[in-house]
Amino acid sequence: MVLKNISLTIPTGELTCLCGPNGCGKSTLLSILAGVPDQNLSVFRKPGELDLSKLPRKKAAQIVSFMQQNEYSTWDFTVRELVLQGRFCHTKNGFYTAADEQLADQALAELQISNLAQRPVHSLSGGEFQKARIARAICQQSQFILLDEPAANLDFVYEPWLMKKLQNLAHEKNTGILVSIHDVNLAAAYTDNLILLPLLQSPICGKIKDTLTKENLKLTYGMEFECQKVNYFQSSL
Repeated sequence: MVLKNISLTIPTGELTCLCGPNGCGKSTLLSILAGVPDQNLSVFRKPGELDLSKLPRKKAAQIVSFMQQNEYSTWDFTVRELVLQGRFCHTKNGFYTAADEQLADQALAELQISNLAQRPVHSLSGGEFQKARIARAICQQSQFILLDEPAANLDFVYEPWLMKKLQNLAHEKNTGILVSIHDVNLAAAYTDNLILLPLLQSPICGKIKDTLTKENLKLTYGMEFECQKVNYFQSSL
């Protein structure tokens, strides 16, 4: 058993962060929410629940955009080509329109990586590839965006900038964004909602002010914590 008694809500128009110790099932939970098929995974749902894994993949991708924690591109696409792939679920017969091309350029600009547009993805650093994948997820324009460790491999200046960008995107586009993240302090500074996932226990969900308590953190991580207000610096990239 990896996850047990899971019941949670990802609201649209808000940023939600998912935190928990290694092995608690964060990545597994995001995969289930995204409806990514896994032959080694048995999921038991209540009658009437929507199972994205049963929908055509293009239809499911219009509902949920999912960036997995690890990815390797077999083909050496340019960054722009990779980001444009986020529009595939909206295409007819697999052909991109001028509007799709424009949205890809817009996503590159929003993540401030337009200068990487013509770079082959195999030439990128880990952080640059991560930014390109986030841009692709944003370009997809789904109702919900699930990001598994989007801050991994990013420098400490870009991390808070990205979290603020995701929060603004959720608020302005009425998108439900769920981010798996290890840095609880970074999550606390920018998220609207927090989900703490203790090992083999029900998740602790709610507004950040109600969820981020030393009691909940001890239950989740098995250690004593002290909670105080954190003022994260603002980076203007």
